[in-house]
Amino acid sequence: MPFMKMLARLGIGSARVDTRLEHDTVRAGGDLRGLVHVQGGHTPQRIDRIDLHLMAQYLQRDNDRLSALNAVVRTWRVANPFTLQPREEREIPFSLRIPAHAPITERGTPVWIKTALDIDNALNPEDSDRVHVLPHPSLQTVIEAVRQLGFQWRNSYCEAGSPLGRDEPFVQELEFHAGPEWNGPPRSLALLPFPQEDALELVLDLDRGPRGLTSLLEGSSLDGGRRQRLVLSSSDLSLGTGAVAALLAPHLRGGA
Repeated sequence: MPFMKMLARLGIGSARVDTRLEHDTVRAGGDLRGLVHVQGGHTPQRIDRIDLHLMAQYLQRDNDRLSALNAVVRTWRVANPFTLQPREEREIPFSLRIPAHAPITERGTPVWIKTALDIDNALNPEDSDRVHVLPHPSLQTVIEAVRQLGFQWRNSYCEAGSPLGRDEPFVQELEFHAGPEWNGPPRSLALLPFPQEDALELVLDLDRGPRGLTSLLEGSSLDGGRRQRLVLSSSDLSLGTGAVAALLAPHLRGGA
């Protein structure tokens, strides 16, 4: 085997990849645009495919220990097989529709685009780019409604758990605490959003103790007590922040 080809298989003098985003901020349900810049190494190399993975970090609890794990939220194929010649440069434009259920990054959750080249019999070059994901318009309306009711948004994070009707190994929680404008219980609110095709399903946990998301979803019925389930239709959400706040308020007070 030629010496330079052997080095390329070890990743030395191999192809390189650099993904360049048009903007690093995108709203869930919106489009993320950019291009993948690939530069050839010292020898010709066959690129079997180029994939872009939307990645998110989540926490897994094991008794009193917390581990940070990574999960693929969505994968896109942006290039089929081709041969990259020595020192050749290619730019591959892309436009990705970010899923509505993508975790939002405000107040805590790391999300990024991982670019992966698949090269046969060689180390596969990768690139990672952080992305700031804003709430889907439906969830944004709910967040604003909760704030209008007098709650303050403290943090958000993803934790191991089974999403409703999806494949990811985690769910995202948005945690709020009552401000002076909210009179009475509950004093805290954990909000778990589950976007649907034409609606937004919410799991509300009121004045939750230190249980964790898995126990929230696997526990007793969500239809009463401190746990509430609410589905807001697209018609409900189209009425705006004030109307959604009016729909939320009875669930918050009734479950307290």
